[in-house]
Amino acid sequence: MEMLIAGIILVHSWYPNECCHENDCKPIPCAELTYKDDDVLWDHHAYPRRFVQLSPDGACHICINKPPALDVPGIICVFVPKATS
Repeated sequence: MEMLIAGIILVHSWYPNECCHENDCKPIPCAELTYKDDDVLWDHHAYPRRFVQLSPDGACHICINKPPALDVPGIICVFVPKATS
């Protein structure tokens, strides 16, 4: 259990402040992301490519902010490996 908590803290430590607030960021399988024109598609939502950043750990991550009054999350940042960025 301690290793899992330490791993989560280390992964979370590199997320930029403008992307992550109170654990809004999480790793996701890269296979969940698709690309269409200039948009990134995830969980049935399309987000402009400007939200995509290079992932420093070579994995995919997404940072979302779900305001309490809304059912649809707002994306803050998507991190992808260099090959897909």
